[in-house]
Amino acid sequence: SELQMDLVTVIDQQATKLDHLASRILTAARLDGAEFRPQREPVRLSRLVSAAIERLDQETHRARFRVCVPEAEIPIFADGELILTSLVQLVDNAIKYSEPGSPIQITFSINDTTVVLRVRSKGRVIAPSDCERVFERFYRGAEGRHLPAGTGLGLSIVKKIVEAHYGRVWAEGETDYGTSVSISLPLALAS
Repeated sequence: SELQMDLVTVIDQQATKLDHLASRILTAARLDGAEFRPQREPVRLSRLVSAAIERLDQETHRARFRVCVPEAEIPIFADGELILTSLVQLVDNAIKYSEPGSPIQITFSINDTTVVLRVRSKGRVIAPSDCERVFERFYRGAEGRHLPAGTGLGLSIVKKIVEAHYGRVWAEGETDYGTSVSISLPLALAS
């Protein structure tokens, strides 16, 4: 019957959510381990960004992204799997916390030794008091009950991964627009 089909769909969705939650908890635990060492090699950040966007379930979500890559992209020296994990989280957050259907911008800027990737979305403006705290494990912000469902693990995982690559991550609110989250990573420069 239709009711049974709906029930099966709901159970399937909940099982998927639990699977994602278990995966995030295991990732967080692994990143806490003393033996955690990224396997670094030269990788193109733009390819990882494309892969992160491709992992989104819905084409309508994927179509919202506007990615601007510099012509002369320089690879980063990173563990591609781990950086992809952090980018999937940033892309997912941008969808979750932005106005439905609004464009999401991903831009790259390169200086002498680093690349900065910025994910900028229209919608909720992060409070200045939350800009640092959102990267703490389980922190959900002062208005947590009004936020989409989440574990408060995602950005703490991003921070662990980025810092393990000698990079940094930060969030900024733009009055009357929304929020951007940026990560800075070292380039794979010839020595």
